[in-house]
Amino acid sequence: MGDPTESHGYLFPVFLLSLLQFFLVPITTWRVGSWQVEWFRGEFHDKTKITKNVFIIPTDVTSEWGKAQAARSERAKGTFGRKLRASLSVFNLVLSVGWIISALLAVHIVGKQGREAAIFDPHTILNVPFGADPMTIKKAYRRLSLQYHPDKNPDPEAHLFFTDSITPAYKALTNDIARENFEKYGHPDGKQPVRLGVALPQWMFGQDGTGPLVLCLLVGIGILLPLGMAVVAILNLNRYGGSSGGVLNESIGYFVGELRPNLSTVKVPKLLSVAAEYIQIPYRREHEEPVRHLLAALRNQYDIKEPKFQRRHPSVIKAHMLILAQACRKIDEVDSLLEGDLQLVLAALPRLWDEALKLTLSPYNQLGHCHLRPVLSFLEFSQCFTQAVSPSFRKGDSSEGIASLLQLPHVDERTATLLARKKCRSLDDLLALSGRENARRELLVHAGLSDGQVADLEDFLRFVPRVDLSAATFETEGQDEVCSMDIVTCTVNLRLNRGAFKDDTRTIAITKDDLPPLPFCQHCERNECWWLLIADPAANAVLSHQRLDADVLLHAQTLPNGRTLQLRFPVVDPGTYSLQVILISDYWIGADVKHTIKLKVLKRTKEIMQSRKEAIKYKLKKNIDCLVQGNIDMHDNAHVNASKSDLSDSDTSCSAGVCGGDYSSEETGTEESSDDDEEFFGRNNDAVAKRRAGKEWPKIASIESDAPGSISSTQESLNLHSSETNVEETDEQQEEQTTATSTHRATS
Repeated sequence: MGDPTESHGYLFPVFLLSLLQFFLVPITTWRVGSWQVEWFRGEFHDKTKITKNVFIIPTDVTSEWGKAQAARSERAKGTFGRKLRASLSVFNLVLSVGWIISALLAVHIVGKQGREAAIFDPHTILNVPFGADPMTIKKAYRRLSLQYHPDKNPDPEAHLFFTDSITPAYKALTNDIARENFEKYGHPDGKQPVRLGVALPQWMFGQDGTGPLVLCLLVGIGILLPLGMAVVAILNLNRYGGSSGGVLNESIGYFVGELRPNLSTVKVPKLLSVAAEYIQIPYRREHEEPVRHLLAALRNQYDIKEPKFQRRHPSVIKAHMLILAQACRKIDEVDSLLEGDLQLVLAALPRLWDEALKLTLSPYNQLGHCHLRPVLSFLEFSQCFTQAVSPSFRKGDSSEGIASLLQLPHVDERTATLLARKKCRSLDDLLALSGRENARRELLVHAGLSDGQVADLEDFLRFVPRVDLSAATFETEGQDEVCSMDIVTCTVNLRLNRGAFKDDTRTIAITKDDLPPLPFCQHCERNECWWLLIADPAANAVLSHQRLDADVLLHAQTLPNGRTLQLRFPVVDPGTYSLQVILISDYWIGADVKHTIKLKVLKRTKEIMQSRKEAIKYKLKKNIDCLVQGNIDMHDNAHVNASKSDLSDSDTSCSAGVCGGDYSSEETGTEESSDDDEEFFGRNNDAVAKRRAGKEWPKIASIESDAPGSISSTQESLNLHSSETNVEETDEQQEEQTTATSTHRATS
C-alpha cells in the first residue's frame, strides 16, 4: 500500500473550500441581513422622518451658514461613485476576496476530480466488453501498443499512459488470478484494505525536500503568530484605559494633571490638546508655517502671555489650534498640509472629551461630591464645539451672551450684535416672541436677513428644545424635616417640548436621526445628550448627577405630564443651603435650565430622633390594626357567604315540605344548629362579635408566622423599638439610682 497522502492529496482543495465556507457563509448572511435591515429601517424612517426635507438644500446660500450647508448637502449626495467607495470597505473587500478564492477552488476541484479520482477499469482502458475472450484482449492490446508504445510514440504522456494504464490492464485480464480478483473484488490484487489518509498535499510532509520550509511555516503560523498576537493584545491592554478602553493611559494621566477645581470654558481646549494621541501625530518641518498662521488667526482664543504655552510640545500646539479652528469656524484658515491631521484630531476629540468629563465627575470625597465648575466648563465647550461657536463668547457662569444666537442659521457676529441692540440678546429672548411671528420676522429682517434666510431660521426653531423643569422638591423619605446625616431625595418633573411657539399643540419627538444638520461640525458625529445636576454653587460641588438616556428623553417629549426623575444625595452638616437643580445639554447653547431651591438641614438631636421613633411606632401600630381589621372583615364575609348558602338550602327544604326544628336528618342533609347558625340568623350579634374577636387573634398570629415580611416583620420592628425604649428607660433608672446612692453617701 502506497503513501496515503499520495492518494488523498487531491482532497486538499476540498478541505480549503470547506474551511472557507465555514466562515464565509455565516458572515455573508449576517452582512447581507444587516444591509436589508438598514434598508428597511431607512425606508420606514424616511416615511416618518420629521427632517426629511428640512435643511437638505438651504433656501439662501449667500451667508456663511448657507455656503457650509450647501457644501455639506453636496457631499451627502448619494452618487454612484460615493456609494461604490462606501461599499468598498476593508471588511467588504476581504469578504469578496474570500468568495473569489472559493470560486477558484471550486473550479479547480471540478476540473481535477475526474482525473484524480478515476477508478481503475481494465475493460474501459482496453476498450473491450466485459467477459471478452483472450484473443479479443490481445488484439486490443496490440492496437493500443502501436498507438502508445514508447517505440512508436515518443510523447511522455503516451509513455505514461502505456506503462500506468495499458500494461496493468492487459495483465489484469490475461492473468486468471488477477482477472478473478478484479471480477470479484474490483481490484487485480484482490480485496484491498481500507485506506485512510489526510487531505493534505504530499509536499507538506517534506518528501520533496520541503521539510525545512514546512517546519518553519508550522512554527511561524502555529506558535510565533499566536504568541505575537497575545503579546500585542497585552501591551495594548496595558496602554489603553478608561471606561471605554479607547484612551491611552498617558492621556488620562495628563488630564488629571491639568484639571483644576475652577477650570474655565476657554481652557478646556488646552486641556484636551495634551492627549498622548495628539502627541503621537508627527510634526514635520513644513507644518511650522501653517501652525504659525493659525496662531495669528486665533490669537484672541488663548493666552498669548502665558510663559508655558510656547514651551509646549509642537504637536500639542498644533492640536490646540486645530481644535480652536473647528470651534471658531476657522476651518477655511487651515492649510491643506494640515487636512490629514485635522481629521485625526477631530475624530479623536469626542472620545477624549467623554473620558475627561468622566474624570471631572469623579468624586473628591466619600460623599460622592465632585467639582461643579469643571463639569459646566466641559459641557459648555461641547456646546461651542458642536455649534462651531467661539468659547470666548461665553461670558460668565449664567449668561451665554450672543453665543446662543450664533448657532442659528445665517446669523453671524454682526447679525447677533444688531439683534442685541433690539433687546434680543439670547435665544430665550427670540423664543419669547411666541404668538408674534410677524414681530420676530420684522426683527430678523431689520437685522439684515433676507426672506429665504428667515425661512431657514424658522425651520431651525422648530427643533430648538424648550425645557420645563418643575415640581423640584427635597425631602427625606418618611420624614417631615431634613436632619444631618440624612439621605435627601430630589424629585423633579421634566417636560421637553420642541418648536418656537409655546402654544403650539403639534408636539414633536426628536431622536438623534431627526436633529438638524451641523454644517460647521466636520469629521465627527455629535448626538444630543442631557445632564441633570444637583449642585451647591457656594461649595463648587455637584451633589448628585444623572445622564438622561434616550428613553427618558422620549418620555419627556411624548408623555402628557412629562417624566419624573429622582436623585439622592447625603447631607452632613446642619444649616441652610441654596442648591441648584441644573438641566444642561452638551449640544444646544442657551437651552439650559437652572432652579434655585432652599434646603434647611436641622441638627440631629435626641428629641428629633425620639419623635421619629414615636412616629414609626404609631405608623406600625396603625398598619397592624389595619391588617387585623382586614382579616376580621375577610372572615366575616366568608361566614356571611356561607350563611347565605345555608339559607338557600333551608328554603329549598321548606318548599319540599321537610322544614322542621333543630334536628339532624339524613333525608334533608341538615345538621344540628350551632352558635354560628345563631349568628347567621341574627341572634346575639354583639356577643358573637366579642367572642369571635377573642378567637381570631390567635389565628392572625398564626398568619403572621406563616407570612414573613408582612405582619410579623412589622411586629418585630415594633418590639424592637419598644425594647430600645425599655433599654433607655432602664438606663435612666440606673443613672437615677446611682445618683441617689452617691448623694446619700455624701450626706452620711
